[in-house]
Amino acid sequence: MLADRLHGAALHLMRGIRQADRKLGVGPARLSALSVLLSGPKTLTELAEAEQVSGATISRIAAGLIRTGLARRVPNPADGRSALLEMTASGRRLISRGRRARVERLEAALERLRPADREAIYDAIDALERAAWEALKPSSGRTTGGKGRAARPRSR
Repeated sequence: MLADRLHGAALHLMRGIRQADRKLGVGPARLSALSVLLSGPKTLTELAEAEQVSGATISRIAAGLIRTGLARRVPNPADGRSALLEMTASGRRLISRGRRARVERLEAALERLRPADREAIYDAIDALERAAWEALKPSSGRTTGGKGRAARPRSR
């Protein structure tokens, strides 16, 4: 099935390129939470939802980000009783360095592929991005009911 193969490939791809993160000296949970803050400050509840973790877990992650200077608490303009977690300039530099390292690792892996394979991946990027956005939408609870192997892309 196409979805099963894509799922496996995506997991292996991310595991492979995340090896570059080891050089950053920050664990994967903190890096992931920090990347969520790229879109702007978040409450701990918003951050926990985005990371799909408990409030206690996100509190520990946030404390580590603050302690290492990668994020800071700022007042919540919408609710004076709460605070937001905001990425610092140091956090932005770390995320940028990590992205560059992962992209370089992925580029090196792609360069080892046959030109025809690289072209096929390039041609599939738009569809993969659309699928990623579809996967982020709330589920309707329905499934397509498709079974068996997905149709193979036509040859050129």
